[in-house]
Amino acid sequence: MPRESRYVYIISDLHIGGVYPETNALADRGFRICTHVPQLTAFVNTLADKPVNGPRVELVINGDFIDFLAERRSEPPEWTPFLGNPAAAVEKLREIVARDKPFFDALARFLARGHDLVLVLGNHDIELVMPQVRSALERLLGSHGRHFRFIYDGEAYTVGDALIEHGNRYDAFNVIDHDRLRRFRSLLSRRQPIAPEYEFIPPAGSHMVANVINPIKDRYKFVDLLKPEMEATIPLLLALEPRFRTQLARVISISLGAQRHTLGAPALPSQGGDIRAIAVSTREMGGEMGGLTATAPPSPDDRHLIKVLTKVLGDDAQCFLRQLDEECQSEWTGVDITSRTERLESAAGLVSLLLRGSSALEKRLPALLRAVRVLQNDRTFERDCESPSEYTRAAAELARQGGWRYVIFGHTHLARRCALPGSVQYFNTGTWADLVRFPKEILIGENQEVRDRLREFCDDMARSRFEPYLVFSPTFVRLDVDPNDRVVSAALRDYTGPDSV
Repeated sequence: MPRESRYVYIISDLHIGGVYPETNALADRGFRICTHVPQLTAFVNTLADKPVNGPRVELVINGDFIDFLAERRSEPPEWTPFLGNPAAAVEKLREIVARDKPFFDALARFLARGHDLVLVLGNHDIELVMPQVRSALERLLGSHGRHFRFIYDGEAYTVGDALIEHGNRYDAFNVIDHDRLRRFRSLLSRRQPIAPEYEFIPPAGSHMVANVINPIKDRYKFVDLLKPEMEATIPLLLALEPRFRTQLARVISISLGAQRHTLGAPALPSQGGDIRAIAVSTREMGGEMGGLTATAPPSPDDRHLIKVLTKVLGDDAQCFLRQLDEECQSEWTGVDITSRTERLESAAGLVSLLLRGSSALEKRLPALLRAVRVLQNDRTFERDCESPSEYTRAAAELARQGGWRYVIFGHTHLARRCALPGSVQYFNTGTWADLVRFPKEILIGENQEVRDRLREFCDDMARSRFEPYLVFSPTFVRLDVDPNDRVVSAALRDYTGPDSV
């Protein structure tokens, strides 16, 4: 018997969804995160071509396979954080499959050849758990239940001594209330009416995508290519479009329910036992207000926003808000707008500032620079360190409790291979979508050089000249598994063609 009885290939964050561009212009991305489906199709076809009489071949798509959040609706609101109507979700799935038919044909061929496909639920494809949508997906793949598994309901997938899950469980903005989702699915499976108290409530991050990021993406096509995940993006979103302050504050308030839960903590009745996000204490978030003051008493939502800004920006949070505040004050001198929130919401977006001239942009640059530097640093794209660290902390705790030698996440879009205590290895499978990489001069430079480069970068971003800043690194993790179901090797690899798999 061969030393390896199974090869397991793990990819994640494909984000198949959203309309394609109407033109061939480089700046026209349509409304998609993933624009590299041909490369993805080639990868699946390469796996499909592997012999079926040797070690078994298994493909694991570790979350965010389909991107329902990228799908625009025909009626307002244009985007929804969760498409809870099964018939509408099935129809949307069919549209997505038809749009990228060669890719789904490759998956169907992979299954027809006798290879195994495993889907793990993410936070952009929650609609897949509805019974009607699951059945439609199986029919569209032609699997009819053969060689196909779907891991959902808050479960992880295991291969020998490797634990595989998407990773959103450790992100308070994107943790899913599986208990409530389970009740919702139960009613759907029986075609029973769903009372308001049994409607599924999607994660705060889904609300942010639908209500803030997607509307901003209509103007700033790069905004959903920025990683890491939600908290670190908030200062940049606010610096780009201050008018979204109220929506951002409300999204943060929604996330607080998830933040109350910790690994191993008793479940709260309002959320259920499946939620296990890493909690952030009041002290970690900078105290009650982090030393910040407002012209008028802030609303509860606004206080939550201030806390998150303090957590993300630290001592720079006060200066960040003051700069935006002073800019808006100067723009609205003589106008009866008294509260900080009203002034910020009335402030112009970055594109408008560029059109109005350099003096208006100069006032925004310091706040923008702070936001950029908290989102990325000069090590963001290095693969041997994970930031934010809640993912490696969660992985280390999982390994300690369950005896795992390998813990594999997706979700952050940044490929990683890190050593953890006890000879444990942490992997992140990265993404098959583009990422935006800020110029190094902005991240570590000083003085006038930084302002000149940031000004140039702003002009490029506002005019959708972001092609030079895009990074595409299609990555996968390969596990070689022996006949005793033990992983004998694990590697993070880049897909460069058939020879790389």
